[in-house]
Amino acid sequence: MAVDAGDAELVSKMLKRWAGWDKVPDDVLGQLNQIAELLDVKRKRSLFRRGEPGPGLFLVKSGEFKLSLISSEGREQILYLAEPGKMIGEGFLPRDVQCAASAFAMADSEVYRFETEAVVKLTARSETLAFALMRHMAFRANRLIDLVLDLSLRSVERRLASFLYTLAVRNGAEPGKQTIIPRQLDMNTVAARLGTVREEISRALNRMQRNGILNLSRQEIVVLDLAALERVTYE
Repeated sequence: MAVDAGDAELVSKMLKRWAGWDKVPDDVLGQLNQIAELLDVKRKRSLFRRGEPGPGLFLVKSGEFKLSLISSEGREQILYLAEPGKMIGEGFLPRDVQCAASAFAMADSEVYRFETEAVVKLTARSETLAFALMRHMAFRANRLIDLVLDLSLRSVERRLASFLYTLAVRNGAEPGKQTIIPRQLDMNTVAARLGTVREEISRALNRMQRNGILNLSRQEIVVLDLAALERVTYE
């Protein structure tokens, strides 16, 4: 479905949040909106799968997507989660290049799709758009390198502590004060994101609770000692 004026305004607003996109002229963003297509994606349905041709560049309007790899044994590694306003660039590929990962909706979602060849033609006419896309791809590559570093060199407890510390900061954590983190992700999703299994996450959470760092319930995780949680990320 083609985007209307309201969607076009929202696309421009979302993109301008990211470094480099604020330099893209409005007329170029207008041309980008003209090639946009709004897709409804039901929960557990894919945008693209590993081994398929890349279908284009995506921008999440609503819901949430996960970019992941699934082994032949069925074990999943989540590379990142994309909420509204986030771009998914791993499908932005030439037709003869296959996707290296899969993107699935975690809830009923909406996403804007920009077909690859149309975007490439537009970047050929706009240096600022090409630069904004380059920044996005470089940022994503750096994040994936950080993930490889985590999985290969850091323990599950350190990875979990870093994950929880980031969530606590996003929820307004302050030194010396308790911080509540709502349990929005199930344990399997957290485990897949951190490159481990549910049982390891449970053991790590229980150790941190015994050490007085966290207090756990079914609905939330309360960070009792933010400084101690941060120290675990470096141990």
